[in-house]
Amino acid sequence: MKIHEAGNAVTSNLRSLPLRISYRTGRDNLVQDFYVPALRAAVLYRRAAGYFTSAGLSVAAQGVADLVSRGGRMLLVASPHLDDEDIAALQAAGTNPQDILASIVIKGFEQIRHALEHDRLNALAWLSAAGLLEVKLALKLDNDGHYCNGIYHEKMGVLTDSVQDHVAFSGSSNETAGGLIGNFESIKVFRSWQDSEGRVAEELENFAALWDNTTPELEVIDFSDATEEILRPYKQNRTAGTIPKAKLEADNEAPRLWAHQQRALAAFLAAKAGVIEMATGTGKTRLALAICQHLSATSDIETIIVATDGVDLLDQWYQALLEALESFGDKWAIHRHYHAYKNRTKFLLLPERSVMLVSREFLPVVLNRLSAAQAAKTILIHDEVHGLGSPSNRKNLTGTGAKFAYRLGLSATPEREYDAEGNDFIEREIGPILFQFGLDDAIRKRILVPFEYCPVGYLPDEEDGVRIQRVYAMRTTRQQEGKPMRQEEFWTELAKVYKTSRAKLAPFRHLIAERPELLTRCVIFVETRDYGEEVLDIIHQHRHDFHTYFGGEDSETLRRFARGEIECLLTCHRLSEGIDIQTLSNVILFSSARAPLETIQRIGRCLRKDPADPNKVATVVDFVRQDQEESSDLARAAWLTALSNIRFELKPTDAKPY
Repeated sequence: MKIHEAGNAVTSNLRSLPLRISYRTGRDNLVQDFYVPALRAAVLYRRAAGYFTSAGLSVAAQGVADLVSRGGRMLLVASPHLDDEDIAALQAAGTNPQDILASIVIKGFEQIRHALEHDRLNALAWLSAAGLLEVKLALKLDNDGHYCNGIYHEKMGVLTDSVQDHVAFSGSSNETAGGLIGNFESIKVFRSWQDSEGRVAEELENFAALWDNTTPELEVIDFSDATEEILRPYKQNRTAGTIPKAKLEADNEAPRLWAHQQRALAAFLAAKAGVIEMATGTGKTRLALAICQHLSATSDIETIIVATDGVDLLDQWYQALLEALESFGDKWAIHRHYHAYKNRTKFLLLPERSVMLVSREFLPVVLNRLSAAQAAKTILIHDEVHGLGSPSNRKNLTGTGAKFAYRLGLSATPEREYDAEGNDFIEREIGPILFQFGLDDAIRKRILVPFEYCPVGYLPDEEDGVRIQRVYAMRTTRQQEGKPMRQEEFWTELAKVYKTSRAKLAPFRHLIAERPELLTRCVIFVETRDYGEEVLDIIHQHRHDFHTYFGGEDSETLRRFARGEIECLLTCHRLSEGIDIQTLSNVILFSSARAPLETIQRIGRCLRKDPADPNKVATVVDFVRQDQEESSDLARAAWLTALSNIRFELKPTDAKPY
């Protein structure tokens, strides 16, 4: 059992607590039997309650104090019906609370507990100001998306300990003194380690939807965004009339665009269907949102569908939409159907004034369920449109796009190499390439930064030779068996040998010894996890703040890298698309494809401008075989060398949005 001492309090992990499956007034003491021991064991307390008051916080002070003393956090979603004193205390948190607890955290459990019990308002202000308590308010919406008289009355919570065990509970109690000790209440309790029905996972998903403001019929806002005007009806009369909107309507002004984006917008509006080819970092998403806003303002569309592959890219679209939709005028809903999000049915019930973010594997159902009339008022956006041409998509999506009035494909590299059938499919379903703006254009126009190209020569070793012989032998065997290898398959097998050649490791070791700064704000692309482990052995000799990012890792790794907590990231294909980290400066390519598509995607990651470094020059390290006079490696090196020689043709001020 893991034990933590905090003054006179002793806490353990949640799994060690003698928890009941339910707690009920008259039989149990909700505070002493459940809340206090559970809070003592937790490091994170997620709570959704109809009402909240600081008096309720003080009732459970013993458990809350221990949570706080260990740096734990509380995330609270509540109805805006707060006591006037609580509102004042929370509002003070953003300015200058009296700081009665400012240094108490390091002084012990009893002082924190005392402050929570006896000076609860200042304690509430301090907890909020210190970031230990985050409060959001849930506003009820009617079927048209307008604020209404109903209230948010759900009551649930999830406690999480340091080993990521969870205890979820739901029931009748609010987070008030009356809810915890004055009323007759009951709650049901569920443990993540004994949860065959998945109730804990469901509550976690429900809370995440609340916190991210994706719950239908609710708008969830930060307390700091809740003006006095919004709170007043709740303080005076719970059944007061329509609540003012939480945020002022933004001007219906279109986003400011670069000149190349304006040309692309005009080209698409004229054609209504086709592909925009723009280099990574030159504003494809922003362009697409400007197109959507224009078509919404002219009443040509009422529905937006964005489809692509990859959780990270769809998450980035979600964040971009949250900001962009404020300028659309009318209120739009955002639905997601990918990874843990399963909101396809809600979207299909009411697609008007809605956005659907969906991974391509779930796209056929969405497209087929929309009527012809609905499709005529919809824009279908395929991001990283080259992925649309895969064999599985050709099988599942043929003919589904024809009924949509507007079809937009986006990519830095829309052409699928060595796949004429896939390219023909993309053109039939989406349309032809309407506009092109490449890496060379973007660097000249100062939209992307220039880069230094650092080719590292290597000679394949004996082990590579043996592996090459095996590939040729496999081709011969397949031929004899009547199952000949396709030429593309043969090239792929040969490429795997060179992409994972251990002969690259020695020159890499020498390069990093001379230039260790290359591992700062750096992404390293390798072909396989096993090969990556060998590269990590070299990296570890120079720095400790690195991490891997292969299939299955949580996106928090990317966020940590973006925040600078990780300086060097080692990955495979998964990072090729979708990442937008302006501080990224260096890319190292152990794995480079024969076709330029993948290389363009990867080097584009580090060419984004960094506002904190106006003189940024990126570096691209590439491994080039030296055993042939002509090879795909040498062709790639020549192309990257020419690209690296491009410099700005404009003054810095000339590349600002028009």
